[in-house]
Amino acid sequence: MEKPSIIISSQDLHRLETMLEHQSQLTPTMIHLEEELARADVVDPHDVPANVVSMNAKVLITIAPATEPTEIHLVYPHDFRGEKGQVNILAPVGAAILGLAEGQEIEWPQPDGHLMKVKIEKVLYQAEREGDFL
Repeated sequence: MEKPSIIISSQDLHRLETMLEHQSQLTPTMIHLEEELARADVVDPHDVPANVVSMNAKVLITIAPATEPTEIHLVYPHDFRGEKGQVNILAPVGAAILGLAEGQEIEWPQPDGHLMKVKIEKVLYQAEREGDFL
């Protein structure tokens, strides 16, 4: 499967690159995230399309072979509290969905070597869409 195009805000890119630079050791998921950041179309936060997954977004996703979507909230590691639906950007599914738009799918490597197929069903909340640029 060809990798779909992704869009990331310059603010998210800067925060994620800074976070990754301060890691003592990179996990395979962190390395894949770095690769995704390098290939992303980077736009001003005000220019992020409303249907794109950005940091702090709440999203309905489907992970094959499931057919029912799951709601997740994509967060930075320092905001992760283990609350229902929270997904750390450093978790495979978190890194996989960043920058994808509604309807897009991606195959993403899991720590066990298998590929996970994730589809973005709906972006329920996006900070940029709501004018929250903190």
